[in-house]
Amino acid sequence: MRHEEAEVLIIGAGPGGALAGATLANRGRRVIALEREYFPRFVIGESQLPRSTQLLQEAGLLDAVMGRNFMKKYAATFKNGDQTTRYCFADGLPGDPPMAFQTPRGPFDQVLATAARSRGVDVRFGHQVDAIELHDDRVVLQVTNLESQQKIQFTGRWLLDCSGFGRVLPKLLKLDAPPCLIPRKACFTMFEGDIRPKGEEEGDIWINVIPDLGWGWIIPFADGRSSVGFLTEAGRYDALADNNRDRLLEMVKREPNTAERLRQAAPVNKVLEIQGWTRTVSSMFGQRWTVVGNAGDFIDPIFSSGVMLAMESGTLAGKLVHRVLSGETVDWMNEYQRVIKRATDVFRGFAQSWYDGDLVSIVFSVDPPDHARRSIVSVLGGNVLNQKNPLVRNTDKTLKNILTSIEQRTPTAV
Repeated sequence: MRHEEAEVLIIGAGPGGALAGATLANRGRRVIALEREYFPRFVIGESQLPRSTQLLQEAGLLDAVMGRNFMKKYAATFKNGDQTTRYCFADGLPGDPPMAFQTPRGPFDQVLATAARSRGVDVRFGHQVDAIELHDDRVVLQVTNLESQQKIQFTGRWLLDCSGFGRVLPKLLKLDAPPCLIPRKACFTMFEGDIRPKGEEEGDIWINVIPDLGWGWIIPFADGRSSVGFLTEAGRYDALADNNRDRLLEMVKREPNTAERLRQAAPVNKVLEIQGWTRTVSSMFGQRWTVVGNAGDFIDPIFSSGVMLAMESGTLAGKLVHRVLSGETVDWMNEYQRVIKRATDVFRGFAQSWYDGDLVSIVFSVDPPDHARRSIVSVLGGNVLNQKNPLVRNTDKTLKNILTSIEQRTPTAV
């Protein structure tokens, strides 16, 4: 068996792993990232948030993303029958970036991994982690090169689990905690030939309310294709039709804005189904290990938060691991877990309010208070660590206050 060493071992080379690796490599750390798949590969999570643009810039990866000419996303457009509300990211709070990208994940993840390698991260594709040994002074991984079937032992001083829904450490260490949202299902595919808005609005994500059922999305890409899908409670989903394609087409037919936009379009991929995505863990760190992104917590697709939170946690974890390896003491509970859990909880509060109907009422209100709107835009843009935003400090209470103000048509203090 071959033996290799690095200061930091990373499981997974997706966005969380790429940013964690680049953050460490930029600080001179020897990093090996082990990825089971070969890129490009398909994964969901295509609509990025402006906060991700800041994180990519900080890691030195933004120029590589800009060079791929992904569709630029300046706003999120919400539709409910004949009601339309457009939240422009430029209207957020001071310091919020005005733009993100719509990115098919195959090329997006590939360009991030390639750019991370250019920063010094040793990315190994086709490497499967078979076993993990956690010691007081080191971490040991037993790994198989899936192409050659060679067994390799990797030893490092720290382990970052960026394995996404593979969730290597949470499964191994039994870290799962009960999710807070009820089970839902979604299906989606790619369409070609949709009738898009002109100008800057072409790149908007559409979030379309389907009364009494759920909501749907349209995410446009620069190659002329658009991701189209819908989400509803599991029981309602199964009752719609006998197969996923018919379910999707039925929901397209029921939502008039989607039906009009797709009236000249055709599906060009197999319709895929996802379910059981809500995950949370009891602990995000331990002796010489840290869990990053979807490997730990994932809430819901509604506000496209998954990739951004993976980048946020990957960046923070990389900085903290560098400090540990430099001999500093890190308070992982207060400096990492509570920070990332707080960010996740903001989106969790938004998702719950959406499904309860309160946030839907706020979004489609005729004249919401200006500062409330700017605070909402900031959260939709992914800036969920800004303590100057009342929706970050106390999400549930502030949303209730905004709704009450709208209903009473009186000013609100947010």
